[in-house]
Amino acid sequence: MTPKIFNPYRLDETLLKENAAWLRKTAGPEALNRFAEKLSAFIGRRYCLITESGRVAIRSGLTALGTGKGSCVGMTNVTHPSALDETIQIGAKPELLEISASNLNMDPRAIESRAGKMDIFIFTPMFSTSAPVGLVRSLADDNGFPVLEDASQIIGVSSGGHPYGSFGDISVFSLSSYKPVSYPSAKAGALLCDDITLFRKAKKAAAAFSAPDPSVAPLMELKLSLLKKTLAGIHRNNDIYRRNLAGIMGLLIPKVGRDTQDFPILTPRKKELEKLILKLRIPLGRTYEPLHTLLPSCGDFPVSNAYAKLALHLPSYPMMTESECRYAAGVVKGFFTHP
Repeated sequence: MTPKIFNPYRLDETLLKENAAWLRKTAGPEALNRFAEKLSAFIGRRYCLITESGRVAIRSGLTALGTGKGSCVGMTNVTHPSALDETIQIGAKPELLEISASNLNMDPRAIESRAGKMDIFIFTPMFSTSAPVGLVRSLADDNGFPVLEDASQIIGVSSGGHPYGSFGDISVFSLSSYKPVSYPSAKAGALLCDDITLFRKAKKAAAAFSAPDPSVAPLMELKLSLLKKTLAGIHRNNDIYRRNLAGIMGLLIPKVGRDTQDFPILTPRKKELEKLILKLRIPLGRTYEPLHTLLPSCGDFPVSNAYAKLALHLPSYPMMTESECRYAAGVVKGFFTHP
């Protein structure tokens, strides 16, 4: 049987096959607690709760931090809509922040200019990089707002010697399919903090939702132990993209992190290139719809609009091969250099 190319579940399928006996043996009712202990130790936090999904982790974290009706919640304008959805669900008001053209993360100037308005800030590193951590913590201290860190896209990466997921008053992860720590076709999330009072409040808020099936935990535990190796493969492929696509007229490569699973490229010829890539059966990641387009008029976001108009996301899955990556890069390069 020929292996499926560009298979986002290749790592899962390999580990499930090679470790079937161990996974069955360790899939008891305590598996979720054991995984929570491993994840908290990995991130360097005291407490960890495994939740039904990343959305539940965000909702529970916002609730624990005192977010309620009328609270102003700052967040990046380009991210998964779960942050916006959960903010609205609890009656809070989203304060959307423009992104930087350089790395597609929150523009530091936008954070600074809105810091005095925010009651809580959702710090979301995107594409395996982020706005400056020191700036975020300094503004939070100076303005008296707590930080909910959504580190879903940057697990296993550090800044200043400290892992992402350790910077927020509460930190959350989505552990959904495709991510380096996940179980195929299953939802899960995690909430971590160091304050027992906050943890108890978050745990109470999460109790309204179901916990993941304990059977998913052993594979996530195994993938966590292999994360360094997994990320090494991902950033090898992202380095291939960056080397092969550098300096091409009509193509811009943002300064995303080496560990991103969504490698964004920007081009005015997006529709033409997208048609070719899909014709050749190379999968593309979903381009994020800027959150301001989902709300009534809330300001101008020229960089976010440009991202939506120009961006395509090339694949960089765990265990994606070097040859697959070179092929995808070659298709893009050939589109521009051999029209």
